[in-house]
Amino acid sequence: MSLLDLLLPLYCARCGRAGSALCAECTVTTLKELENCCVACGNYAAGWRCPDCGLDDTFAFGFYDQLIGELAAELKCKSARHLARPLAKLLAKAMPEVAGSVTVMAVPTIKKHKRERGVAHAELVASKLAKIKGWEYAQMLARKDESVQLGQSKKKRKEQAKKAYEVAGEADELAGFDAVVLYDDITTTGATLDECAKLLRAAGAKKVFRVVLAKTR
Repeated sequence: MSLLDLLLPLYCARCGRAGSALCAECTVTTLKELENCCVACGNYAAGWRCPDCGLDDTFAFGFYDQLIGELAAELKCKSARHLARPLAKLLAKAMPEVAGSVTVMAVPTIKKHKRERGVAHAELVASKLAKIKGWEYAQMLARKDESVQLGQSKKKRKEQAKKAYEVAGEADELAGFDAVVLYDDITTTGATLDECAKLLRAAGAKKVFRVVLAKTR
Protein backbone atom coordinates (compact mmCIF):
# COMPACT_ATOMS: atom_id res chain seq x y z
CA MET A 1 0.00 0.00 0.00
CA SER A 2 1.34 3.42 -0.99
CA LEU A 3 1.46 6.55 1.15
CA LEU A 4 -1.16 8.10 -1.12
CA ASP A 5 -3.50 5.18 -0.45
CA LEU A 6 -3.11 5.76 3.29
CA LEU A 7 -3.71 9.50 3.04
CA LEU A 8 -6.51 9.34 0.46
CA PRO A 9 -8.06 5.85 0.62
CA LEU A 10 -10.48 4.78 -2.10
CA TYR A 11 -13.92 3.43 -1.30
CA CYS A 12 -16.10 1.30 -3.53
CA ALA A 13 -18.73 3.49 -5.20
CA ARG A 14 -21.32 0.75 -4.71
CA CYS A 15 -20.77 -0.94 -1.33
CA GLY A 16 -18.46 1.55 0.38
CA ARG A 17 -15.73 -1.00 1.10
CA ALA A 18 -12.27 0.52 1.38
CA GLY A 19 -9.54 -0.36 -1.08
CA SER A 20 -10.77 0.44 -4.59
CA ALA A 21 -13.10 2.71 -6.53
CA LEU A 22 -15.20 -0.33 -7.48
CA CYS A 23 -14.41 -3.61 -5.73
CA ALA A 24 -14.20 -6.93 -7.57
CA GLU A 25 -17.50 -8.21 -6.15
CA CYS A 26 -19.39 -5.06 -7.14
CA THR A 27 -17.80 -5.09 -10.58
CA VAL A 28 -19.30 -8.54 -11.21
CA THR A 29 -22.69 -7.47 -9.81
CA THR A 30 -22.73 -4.30 -11.90
CA LEU A 31 -21.94 -6.23 -15.07
CA LYS A 32 -24.86 -8.60 -14.41
CA GLU A 33 -27.34 -5.80 -13.75
CA LEU A 34 -26.67 -3.52 -16.70
CA GLU A 35 -28.71 -3.42 -19.88
CA ASN A 36 -26.58 -3.29 -23.01
CA CYS A 37 -28.40 -1.22 -25.60
CA CYS A 38 -28.19 0.53 -28.95
CA VAL A 39 -26.77 4.06 -28.75
CA ALA A 40 -29.24 5.25 -31.38
CA CYS A 41 -32.63 3.87 -30.28
CA GLY A 42 -31.94 2.63 -26.74
CA ASN A 43 -33.46 -0.82 -27.31
CA TYR A 44 -31.70 -3.94 -26.08
CA ALA A 45 -28.82 -5.16 -28.23
CA ALA A 46 -26.66 -8.17 -27.37
CA GLY A 47 -23.84 -7.20 -29.73
CA TRP A 48 -23.01 -4.49 -32.22
CA ARG A 49 -26.06 -4.94 -34.45
CA CYS A 50 -29.35 -3.55 -33.15
CA PRO A 51 -32.28 -5.86 -33.98
CA ASP A 52 -34.68 -2.90 -34.02
CA CYS A 53 -33.04 -0.08 -35.99
CA GLY A 54 -30.44 -2.20 -37.80
CA LEU A 55 -27.34 -0.21 -36.88
CA ASP A 56 -24.27 -2.41 -36.52
CA ASP A 57 -21.74 -0.05 -34.96
CA THR A 58 -23.20 1.22 -31.67
CA PHE A 59 -23.06 0.01 -28.08
CA ALA A 60 -24.17 1.55 -24.79
CA PHE A 61 -23.26 -0.15 -21.54
CA GLY A 62 -26.44 0.88 -19.75
CA PHE A 63 -28.68 3.80 -18.87
CA TYR A 64 -28.09 7.09 -17.10
CA ASP A 65 -30.44 6.22 -14.23
CA GLN A 66 -28.40 3.10 -13.39
CA LEU A 67 -25.20 2.94 -11.35
CA ILE A 68 -23.09 3.22 -14.51
CA GLY A 69 -24.74 6.57 -15.25
CA GLU A 70 -24.11 7.81 -11.72
CA LEU A 71 -20.43 6.87 -11.97
CA ALA A 72 -20.09 8.48 -15.39
CA ALA A 73 -21.64 11.68 -14.03
CA GLU A 74 -19.29 11.63 -11.02
CA LEU A 75 -16.28 11.46 -13.31
CA LYS A 76 -17.64 14.00 -15.80
CA CYS A 77 -19.05 16.64 -13.46
CA LYS A 78 -17.12 16.16 -10.22
CA SER A 79 -13.66 15.33 -11.56
CA ALA A 80 -13.65 11.89 -9.88
CA ARG A 81 -10.68 10.74 -11.97
CA HIS A 82 -10.18 7.65 -9.76
CA LEU A 83 -13.29 6.22 -11.45
CA ALA A 84 -11.76 6.32 -14.95
CA ARG A 85 -9.93 2.99 -14.74
CA PRO A 86 -12.79 0.95 -13.17
CA LEU A 87 -15.20 2.38 -15.74
CA ALA A 88 -12.79 1.50 -18.54
CA LYS A 89 -12.44 -2.03 -17.12
CA LEU A 90 -16.22 -2.45 -17.01
CA LEU A 91 -16.53 -1.29 -20.60
CA ALA A 92 -13.68 -3.55 -21.73
CA LYS A 93 -15.45 -6.56 -20.20
CA ALA A 94 -18.90 -5.75 -21.56
CA MET A 95 -18.41 -4.36 -25.07
CA PRO A 96 -18.57 -6.66 -28.11
CA GLU A 97 -15.31 -7.74 -29.70
CA VAL A 98 -13.62 -5.67 -32.39
CA ALA A 99 -11.44 -7.57 -34.85
CA GLY A 100 -8.13 -6.48 -36.32
CA SER A 101 -6.00 -3.47 -35.53
CA VAL A 102 -7.88 -0.86 -33.50
CA THR A 103 -7.32 2.71 -32.40
CA VAL A 104 -9.41 4.40 -29.71
CA MET A 105 -10.33 8.05 -29.32
CA ALA A 106 -12.91 10.09 -27.46
CA VAL A 107 -15.38 12.85 -28.22
CA PRO A 108 -13.23 15.79 -27.04
CA THR A 109 -14.14 17.85 -24.00
CA ILE A 110 -14.50 21.60 -24.47
CA LYS A 111 -11.64 23.72 -23.11
CA LYS A 112 -13.86 25.54 -20.61
CA HIS A 113 -14.87 22.28 -18.94
CA LYS A 114 -11.28 21.02 -18.92
CA ARG A 115 -10.23 24.15 -17.05
CA GLU A 116 -13.14 24.03 -14.61
CA ARG A 117 -12.95 20.30 -13.87
CA GLY A 118 -9.23 19.80 -14.24
CA VAL A 119 -9.72 16.64 -16.29
CA ALA A 120 -10.63 15.64 -19.85
CA HIS A 121 -12.93 12.87 -18.61
CA ALA A 122 -13.76 11.13 -21.89
CA GLU A 123 -10.17 11.16 -23.11
CA LEU A 124 -9.05 9.70 -19.78
CA VAL A 125 -11.42 6.73 -20.01
CA ALA A 126 -10.64 6.19 -23.70
CA SER A 127 -6.89 6.07 -23.07
CA LYS A 128 -7.34 3.55 -20.25
CA LEU A 129 -9.70 1.43 -22.37
CA ALA A 130 -7.05 1.32 -25.10
CA LYS A 131 -4.39 0.21 -22.63
CA ILE A 132 -6.58 -2.52 -21.13
CA LYS A 133 -7.53 -3.90 -24.57
CA GLY A 134 -4.05 -3.58 -26.03
CA TRP A 135 -5.22 -1.09 -28.66
CA GLU A 136 -3.68 2.16 -29.88
CA TYR A 137 -4.86 5.48 -28.50
CA ALA A 138 -4.84 8.49 -30.81
CA GLN A 139 -6.93 11.54 -29.99
CA MET A 140 -7.40 12.80 -33.55
CA LEU A 141 -10.72 14.55 -32.93
CA ALA A 142 -10.60 18.20 -31.86
CA ARG A 143 -13.12 20.89 -30.93
CA LYS A 144 -13.69 23.87 -33.21
CA ASP A 145 -16.00 25.72 -30.82
CA GLU A 146 -17.24 25.72 -27.22
CA SER A 147 -20.89 24.81 -27.81
CA VAL A 148 -22.64 22.74 -25.11
CA GLN A 149 -25.26 20.09 -25.90
CA LEU A 150 -26.85 19.87 -22.45
CA GLY A 151 -30.37 21.25 -22.44
CA GLN A 152 -30.62 21.66 -26.21
CA SER A 153 -33.34 20.21 -28.45
CA LYS A 154 -32.59 17.28 -30.75
CA LYS A 155 -32.57 19.60 -33.76
CA LYS A 156 -30.22 22.07 -32.05
CA ARG A 157 -27.88 19.26 -30.97
CA LYS A 158 -27.54 18.11 -34.58
CA GLU A 159 -26.88 21.66 -35.80
CA GLN A 160 -24.22 22.26 -33.14
CA ALA A 161 -22.52 18.91 -33.65
CA LYS A 162 -22.01 19.62 -37.37
CA LYS A 163 -19.98 22.73 -36.53
CA ALA A 164 -18.21 21.63 -33.36
CA TYR A 165 -15.62 19.03 -34.42
CA GLU A 166 -12.78 18.36 -36.84
CA VAL A 167 -10.21 15.63 -37.47
CA ALA A 168 -6.72 16.81 -36.54
CA GLY A 169 -4.52 14.31 -38.32
CA GLU A 170 -3.60 12.71 -41.64
CA ALA A 171 -5.94 10.34 -43.47
CA ASP A 172 -3.32 7.59 -43.73
CA GLU A 173 -3.14 7.45 -39.92
CA LEU A 174 -6.75 6.30 -39.77
CA ALA A 175 -6.56 4.13 -42.88
CA GLY A 176 -3.81 2.10 -41.24
CA PHE A 177 -6.30 0.62 -38.75
CA ASP A 178 -9.10 -1.86 -39.31
CA ALA A 179 -11.38 0.02 -36.94
CA VAL A 180 -11.76 3.10 -34.76
CA VAL A 181 -13.53 2.84 -31.40
CA LEU A 182 -15.11 6.22 -30.70
CA TYR A 183 -15.95 6.74 -27.02
CA ASP A 184 -18.21 9.13 -25.12
CA ASP A 185 -19.40 8.85 -21.54
CA ILE A 186 -23.07 9.84 -21.82
CA THR A 187 -25.37 10.29 -24.82
CA THR A 188 -28.93 11.52 -25.28
CA THR A 189 -29.73 11.73 -29.00
CA GLY A 190 -26.45 10.37 -30.39
CA ALA A 191 -25.98 13.50 -32.55
CA THR A 192 -22.43 14.14 -31.38
CA LEU A 193 -21.33 10.55 -31.93
CA ASP A 194 -23.01 10.51 -35.36
CA GLU A 195 -21.17 13.61 -36.52
CA CYS A 196 -17.79 12.53 -35.15
CA ALA A 197 -18.16 9.11 -36.79
CA LYS A 198 -18.96 10.77 -40.14
CA LEU A 199 -15.87 12.95 -39.88
CA LEU A 200 -13.66 9.97 -39.08
CA ARG A 201 -15.02 7.92 -41.98
CA ALA A 202 -14.53 10.88 -44.34
CA ALA A 203 -10.94 11.15 -43.09
CA GLY A 204 -10.15 7.54 -43.97
CA ALA A 205 -11.45 5.33 -41.14
CA LYS A 206 -12.54 1.94 -42.50
CA LYS A 207 -15.01 1.26 -39.68
CA VAL A 208 -16.11 3.33 -36.68
CA PHE A 209 -17.67 1.70 -33.62
CA ARG A 210 -19.48 4.12 -31.28
CA VAL A 211 -19.48 3.20 -27.58
CA VAL A 212 -20.81 4.99 -24.52
CA LEU A 213 -21.10 4.15 -20.85
CA ALA A 214 -24.67 5.35 -20.42
CA LYS A 215 -27.63 6.52 -22.48
CA THR A 216 -30.45 8.68 -21.18
CA ARG A 217 -33.86 7.00 -21.50
